[in-house]
Amino acid sequence: MNFTANKKQGMSLVEVVIVAAVATLVFGALLMSFKYTLELMNVSRSKLSALSVANDRMEYLRSLPYADVGTVLGIPSGTVPQNSTTSLNGIEFAERVLIEYVDDPGDGLAGADSNAIITDYKRVKLEYIWNINNATSSISLVSNIVPRSIETTGGGGTVRINVIDQDSNLLPGADVRLFNNTLGPIDITRSTDANGSAVISGAPAGGDYEIEVTANISGDEYSYAQTYRPTVAVPNPVVSPFAVLEADVSTLTFQIGELSDLNLTTHSSLTDSLFKEPFSSIASLASSSNVAISGGELELDSTLGTYETSGLAIAGPFTPATIEEWHSIRVALDSPANTSHYLRLLTESSPGVYSIIPDVVLPGNSVGFTSNIIDIKDLLPGTYPSLYVGIYLETSDVSVSTSVDELNVFYRESDTLLANVSFDIHGNKIVGTDAGSAPVYKYDTALSTNGSGEETITDLEFDEYTLDFSGYDIATACDGHPIVHLAGTNSDVDLELVSDSTNTLRVVVTDTLGRLLPGVNLELSRAGYSSSVVTNNCGQAFFSGGIPAETDFTLDAVAAGYDTENLTNVNIDGDVLLLITMSE
Repeated sequence: MNFTANKKQGMSLVEVVIVAAVATLVFGALLMSFKYTLELMNVSRSKLSALSVANDRMEYLRSLPYADVGTVLGIPSGTVPQNSTTSLNGIEFAERVLIEYVDDPGDGLAGADSNAIITDYKRVKLEYIWNINNATSSISLVSNIVPRSIETTGGGGTVRINVIDQDSNLLPGADVRLFNNTLGPIDITRSTDANGSAVISGAPAGGDYEIEVTANISGDEYSYAQTYRPTVAVPNPVVSPFAVLEADVSTLTFQIGELSDLNLTTHSSLTDSLFKEPFSSIASLASSSNVAISGGELELDSTLGTYETSGLAIAGPFTPATIEEWHSIRVALDSPANTSHYLRLLTESSPGVYSIIPDVVLPGNSVGFTSNIIDIKDLLPGTYPSLYVGIYLETSDVSVSTSVDELNVFYRESDTLLANVSFDIHGNKIVGTDAGSAPVYKYDTALSTNGSGEETITDLEFDEYTLDFSGYDIATACDGHPIVHLAGTNSDVDLELVSDSTNTLRVVVTDTLGRLLPGVNLELSRAGYSSSVVTNNCGQAFFSGGIPAETDFTLDAVAAGYDTENLTNVNIDGDVLLLITMSE
């Protein structure tokens, strides 16, 4: 007998998994494609709906009598809302309507217009904004509406508002609000164009026009500027409401800038210190090659008056016993023609082996610094408790060499916070004067530092700010007081406050580039009085305690590498601030 075996072979588990995976990919792609197609159809349908709404609205505006084409509170005025909502096919659209007069250049602009008519025709812009598929879409239509007579004698004048930024550059994209509650009411907002101007034609002739200017550009909030109506508190504003004259142009300019924060910290003491490398001998250096020291000056080594072409001196280690922060390096030197020098900050990686601190920590260090003042505040004391300074000298004329007189490394040893200090602060900008002709400041308020001696004033306008502490004198203000607060840049100011004295002198010393000079010896003297103070890390020195109110003080400022400054007939009566500029 013959038997035939029936074998039914099925799919293995691996094959099932592969088929399932392929099916998932295929159908997943189809579903995603279908979903994308639906979203695309929704977007297209919403745009068609928006376009239909916009066309209907534009046809309605074209059907109006020319005199009625305008917006509520606008120029030209009319019954059309500037902002409203409408819907079609289940989609809600935000509508914005801009209608403005156009002064066509074909017959001359403004005062140069050949027929003195500056409201030649009207321009209508419709904008619709809506949300679809979790995204915002928009369309806009623009059309000119011309009167039957080509031009209208509707009258009025032109308002031109120029807006500049903190650097006095023209500022496009600023918001200019023009309003008048006497003639209108009128209340419209325009954005400045590429020339930083907002031009509004056809404004009814008359007075009491007011302006408010601000901006939010690329997410950066700006300060505000405005006209001010006279009040009891400010009877004499600096910029009052203005008038528009028939067939004339009224031009005003306003300045605004990016807002930024002012961070204040009050201290009862700031203890600054320094290391001074006097260049007494080669043995005082950590390492050297092809250099020599003579008479307290470092220079290239020489033989019979012929200098080496290059050399290196490594000074240090500079290791503070106590340190809060590194601050700066100041070097005094003389570089004749055909010589050069640069400095690098180093660490000792192993005995006698020195490594350059990387640029990621101290930018520019790998190339080297040629400035006589080097900012090293980026160096963290925990990472760099000890420093070396490499001084590299070169010459292309072997008859001359750079000579280095002094090297100073400045650091903050310690500070002590002063908590809960009340103070008044005001800016330099004014909105006007009061009945007694005293200034009324735009920013003027009373504040207090917290339990940590800190106070942050957020979104502050660029200006020069003055602080007044009751019961205290400002001994030090790093980096200066009054505080120059820049637009778009946060300011950090450390203040050292001491008990109030009747007569004080705070001296701020800078170089000709405006850089604060630490380590300057100041001597204040007159008959029967003499006191010496060295400027701290912030280039400041404070004299107080027993200073008589006199007009014949002498102040001498001495620093290696700088011309000595001698001031005579210095008048001290109350709290006096004196600025000194020293030349190399």
